[in-house]
Amino acid sequence: NFTLHKGEILGLVGLVGAGRTEIIRAIYGADKVKSKELIMEGKPVTVSSPRDAKALGMGLVPEDRKQEGLILRFSVGENITMAALSEIAKKGVLNRKKEKEIEKRQIENLLIKTPSAAAKVLNLSGGNQQKCVVGRWLELNPKVLILDEPTRGIDVGAKYEIYVLMNKIVEAGGAIIMISSELPEVLGMSDRIYVMNEGRIVGEFQQGEASQESIMACILKSSNN
Repeated sequence: NFTLHKGEILGLVGLVGAGRTEIIRAIYGADKVKSKELIMEGKPVTVSSPRDAKALGMGLVPEDRKQEGLILRFSVGENITMAALSEIAKKGVLNRKKEKEIEKRQIENLLIKTPSAAAKVLNLSGGNQQKCVVGRWLELNPKVLILDEPTRGIDVGAKYEIYVLMNKIVEAGGAIIMISSELPEVLGMSDRIYVMNEGRIVGEFQQGEASQESIMACILKSSNN
C-alpha cells in the first residue's frame, strides 16, 4: 500500500527478489494478480491490462529494453511512435505526416544519435535505445511514468540526459515511480523513497533523510524480523 504524489519522483529500493518489479507490473496490468485497488486523482480506476493503464495516462519503461521495451527489427521512428498510434492512425490508415513530425520532435528533443529515423533501433547504443523507449511516452505527456532500471547498461552522458528528462516530466506535473539498483541514483533523484523487502514496504524516507547506510539498515532489520 503506497501513495504517489503529482510532481514527484518516488524511488523503490530493495534487494533482488524484494518484489519491486512485480508490484509495478501489477499496477500497470502487465501481470495478473488476485486483487488490487488503484485510486487515481481521487477516483477508483480499473487496470486489467497495459491498454487500460495507457488510457489512464500511465507509461512503463520496462527493466529489459531489448526483450520488452523495443521491437528490434523495427526502425527508430517506429519504436518512438508506437504508443501514439491511436493519435496518428484513423480507421487503420496511418497519417505519415504526423508520424514523421513525432519522430523528428523526439529524436531532436532527446538528442538520439541515429543516422535517421529509418535506421534500425537494433544498431543504436544502449543509451540511445533507452531514450527511444522514454521518448515514446514523452510524446503522450504521461500522468504517471514507471521506470524500471532506467539507466542500466548506459554510459554516464546518457544517464545524465535521462535524469534531465525525468525532471522535465515532474516539472510538467507528471509523477514517476523509479526502480533502481543503484542507491546513489535513487538518493539523488527521488523526492521520497520506499524500501521493500519480500513484497512488503518496510521503510519510507523523505529526500535528504536517507543514506545508503540507513537504507541497508532498514532492509537488514526487516529481514531479521
